[in-house]
Amino acid sequence: MSIQSRLGRVGPHFVERLTGALPETVRRNMYVELWVSIAYGAFFAASISFIPVVLRRIGASPDMLAIYTSQQFLGSALASLSIIVMRRRRTMNVVVVCWLFGRAMLLFWAFVTQTSWMLFLSAIFWLLEAFPSPGYTRILMKIYPPEARGKIMGLVRLGRVGAILLVTPLAGWALDHWGYQILFPAAGVIGILSALLFRRLQVDEGHLPARQTKALRELLGIPRSDPRFARFLLSFSVYGAGTLLSWTLYPLVQVDRLHLSYSQIGLLGVAQSLMWLLGFVYWGRQVDKRGGLWVLRANTVVNLAMPLTYFFATSPWMLLPAFVAGGIVMAGWDMGAITATIQLADKERVTEYAAVQSTVVGLRGMIMPFVAAGLLHLGVPINGIFLISVVLIAIAWYLFGTVAAPGLSPEEAAEQQRLHYQWPLRWRFPRM
Repeated sequence: MSIQSRLGRVGPHFVERLTGALPETVRRNMYVELWVSIAYGAFFAASISFIPVVLRRIGASPDMLAIYTSQQFLGSALASLSIIVMRRRRTMNVVVVCWLFGRAMLLFWAFVTQTSWMLFLSAIFWLLEAFPSPGYTRILMKIYPPEARGKIMGLVRLGRVGAILLVTPLAGWALDHWGYQILFPAAGVIGILSALLFRRLQVDEGHLPARQTKALRELLGIPRSDPRFARFLLSFSVYGAGTLLSWTLYPLVQVDRLHLSYSQIGLLGVAQSLMWLLGFVYWGRQVDKRGGLWVLRANTVVNLAMPLTYFFATSPWMLLPAFVAGGIVMAGWDMGAITATIQLADKERVTEYAAVQSTVVGLRGMIMPFVAAGLLHLGVPINGIFLISVVLIAIAWYLFGTVAAPGLSPEEAAEQQRLHYQWPLRWRFPRM
């Protein structure tokens, strides 16, 4: 066998080791989404990851940063309305059109220099980026079999993080030398390409079941009729509240206390991306083995490191543990949030459950950044807010443990109950 032939088999052999044997259509969709993910990773690294720091350097106040953080959840808060839009339209069309118009907003950054216009453009972007998220969840459920969904999602997201790993330091250098007015529009073009590639997925959507196309008031009945899902939403909300309280203030520490350059943030982003990359491999296996609920709960422990690191940071490189933890958590959260919803939902109402979850995430995300800004105005020091975040995240760890995962054996249920009362830092990851 020639060297070229051997090298040509390395990629497929590696993929099969990660995912196992897959039907041809599933394998094709996986490769298409892999390219989508790579393009999105380059788009994300060259724009989204730097926007808060760009805003702060141009003169955005803490209140403006709170507005920007809140905007990131605008689309999620309105995601329930996407069900109405999808009643008589293909889910794929709704998702792609929203992404195309939203990511096109990055092109206009070439012409803006005022923070007010930047916030206006970012609001449109975040609204359209997250609005079709229930449809995206439904597409994933349709194209990937449940027994391999976690591994496939992990592999696909490896492409995204690999692109972020390569592009982030280059983007930091480009911002230092060329500025956002050149870099962000270029990133927008790549984001548009990613949305167009997503259109190439082969998915047999069918029609939304009749129960999924009822009035929005029907969605309010889901938490009332499903106590387990209601407890999950509560856990989700407390975790997000703790995370967002501190997340809003991270740019203040990076710019005002530590005076980080874009290049330094880019290098720290490399460490974050490496852990993000490894995180997808690990969490993908754990999603298939233990479920999305377990993955979300494990991530609450890791996430404690972020506000604690910012609490103690007095030099740029003291932020390294926070960026490492951030990479692990981003991978776990990406994998866990989607699969936990699919895991808990009535199989005929996945889109509805995803819409309810997105709405809760959106409302929480739009409120908590202003709570953080309000605490600053009341005189609470930044480090005090970080401590509040730690407490809320620890409470969320406990609450996630009280959500009974479906399909547990009696022994697994007893083990889960035992773990309810262990202090988070004593909890151990099992071996792979």
